[in-house]
Amino acid sequence: MVERVVFPFRGAELGGSHVATFTLAQAIQSQSQVECVVLCPPDTLIMKEADRLGIRTVSSQEAPTGRNNAVTDFTGIARRRRILDKEKVGSSCVVHCNDVNSLRAWGLPARLSGMGVVYHHHALNRMWWPPHLVSLGFANAIVCVSDSTMEAMRGWRRDATKALNPFDIDTSIDRQTTRQQLLDEFGWPADAKIVGWIGNFWARKRPAFFLEVAAALVKRDARCRFVMFGRSGDFSVEDIETKAVELGVAGVTAIPGFRQPVEANLAGLDLLLAPAPREPFGRALVEAIILGTPIVATRGAGHSEIIGNWGGGVLANEEDTAEEVANLCATVLTTPERYRLKPQRATEIAAELAPEAYADRMLSLYAQIAGPRRNRDAARALALRPGAPLPERAGSDT
Repeated sequence: MVERVVFPFRGAELGGSHVATFTLAQAIQSQSQVECVVLCPPDTLIMKEADRLGIRTVSSQEAPTGRNNAVTDFTGIARRRRILDKEKVGSSCVVHCNDVNSLRAWGLPARLSGMGVVYHHHALNRMWWPPHLVSLGFANAIVCVSDSTMEAMRGWRRDATKALNPFDIDTSIDRQTTRQQLLDEFGWPADAKIVGWIGNFWARKRPAFFLEVAAALVKRDARCRFVMFGRSGDFSVEDIETKAVELGVAGVTAIPGFRQPVEANLAGLDLLLAPAPREPFGRALVEAIILGTPIVATRGAGHSEIIGNWGGGVLANEEDTAEEVANLCATVLTTPERYRLKPQRATEIAAELAPEAYADRMLSLYAQIAGPRRNRDAARALALRPGAPLPERAGSDT
């Protein structure tokens, strides 16, 4: 029986993997007696958000970082093990790592403490770097969030399995009301066509290209307006504002920063533009599809998987110019009803990705890798066949 799941993080900023983790943790705690704990650097957005959501937090006693080195991996083992030992409940604790840096830091201490380890692979990086490959050996089970992340893991761990992240979406939100709120806040006209960005300003997501498309699109249709919901990354908010001025779209572009809930950001949009060429999956796309917001996204990796499986928008090529992508956006804005899923289909997708069903499968996996070594070996031999679905939860003994 699993009694506690510890989710370690090493960074400071919130992203899609954190949202997925918190959604899973809340679902686990609402439908079982299992306690979830977020282990992270103190006074970070990660800790504050977990606290806000009612998930207990524990300080990792480390400064936030996005990188590892062999020295810090090794010298921190004893301290990290002491922290985990305090969280251990008998032999029924599982450590669930959501990025490879957390796995490198916490995987070995968890194993030394007799805990089962799950590694959730959210990235497209291939695990060829020797320290990363070593860290994969700490994981009793590996779960990938998409076909593209499975492909990245292929060859390193044949027992990896795929499971889409959980989504908890308020489908009752009123699109017209949310749209009007955006118009009122930014002083935009009633006939504005609102094109949105959702995500932090990382170079790989191409926020500058979003603004280039905006410049091309507003030349075609002066009613277009643009809103970018996100935080600083490789580009600061000031960098984005400067770029908007350079391209002549500062007067029609709002940059309100990171906001929640995500439904309020997405539902008021006439179009979501997602120009990142290699997203492992893309939470915002799935949320937009369910809420009825049409999409233009760059082809490749998770974007192709999402649009290919469910529809909801069109795909641009990575090499397309800003003018070519603007043409696609204009087409979608002209006939958005062509790209919206029927309400029944959107409801089916929401149910398929519901946190409750996902938590149930994860609890079953946790039960198989926690406790005696024979259970963990059995999980690797039987439950985690290449590409096999996560096991269904049996009974209520987890």
